[in-house]
Amino acid sequence: MTWFIFSLLSITALATAELAQQHLLHSEGHFKERTSTILVFLVQAILILPFILLSGLKDQLFIIFNSLSTLPYIIFVAILGSFSMLFYLKSFRVENISISSIFISLSTVVSTTLGIIFFQEGFYLYKLLGIALILLAIISLNYKNFQLEKNHYYGLIAGLMFGLSYTLDKRVIFDVHPAIYLFWVCLLVALFGFLINSKVVVESIKSARFFHYKPIVLSGVGYLIYNFCTFMAYSVGGEVGRIDAINNSQVFLIILFEYFIYKHKDGVARKFITAGIAFSGVLILGFL
Repeated sequence: MTWFIFSLLSITALATAELAQQHLLHSEGHFKERTSTILVFLVQAILILPFILLSGLKDQLFIIFNSLSTLPYIIFVAILGSFSMLFYLKSFRVENISISSIFISLSTVVSTTLGIIFFQEGFYLYKLLGIALILLAIISLNYKNFQLEKNHYYGLIAGLMFGLSYTLDKRVIFDVHPAIYLFWVCLLVALFGFLINSKVVVESIKSARFFHYKPIVLSGVGYLIYNFCTFMAYSVGGEVGRIDAINNSQVFLIILFEYFIYKHKDGVARKFITAGIAFSGVLILGFL
C-alpha cells in the first residue's frame, strides 16, 4: 500500500481511539487521566506482541539491544512520549480547550521543518498549501475568544514535543521494523509513566471495575492501528510533515461521527465548512 492509504487508515483508527477516550474520561468512576494513558500504551504493547511472535519477527524482538545507534533514540522517544502526554493532559485543564488544540496542532510545523532539515523532504508550494489548509481549518474550528490561560502553554510544549517525537519515529523506522519499534516504545512509555505516577496509577486501578477496561481496550486497539499505520507510512516513503498534518485532521472524522451518531448539530454549517477545507488539504497532500 502507499503511504497515503496508510495515513487514511491511521486517522480513522485515531478518531476511533479518541472517541473511546472521551467516553472513558467522561464516564462515572473512570480511570484518572494519567492511568488511562499508561494502560492504553500497555494494551498496545500486549496486543502487538502476538503479531510479532507469529509473523516471523520474533528473531528481531531484541534486535534493538544490539544497536547502540538505535536504542538511545527509542529510550529518548519513550521518555519524551511520557512527558508530552503529561503536558497534553494538563493543557486541557482550562476553560477554553480550543486554544490548547491549536497549540498542539503546531506539531505539524515542527515535524515538517525537521523533516526538511534531517530527511531532505520536499519543500514546495503544494505541500505547504495542503498543510496550511489543514491548520487553517483546525484554527477556524476551535478559535473563539483568544484568552490565554497558564495551562494553555502546556499544549504548546506538548505540540513541540509531539513534532520532535514524530520525527524521531521516522528515524528509528529506518533501522527497526514498525511492529518491533511499536512494542518497545509503548512498553517503555507505560513503564516510565508508571514510575512517574505510580501512586496515582495504583489508586486508580484499585477503584476501577471490570467494565471500565472495555473502553481502555478499544482505545488501545485504535491507537495500535493508528501508530502501526503511521509507522508503515514512514517506512514506505511518507514524509513526516505530510503524515502529521493528515493525522491532525482526524478531529473532522470525530465531528462527522458526532453528527450522524449522536446528532450533535450545534454550529453544523461551520463544522462542515472547516471539514471541507481540511479535506481539501488532505487531498492536496495525498495526490499533488
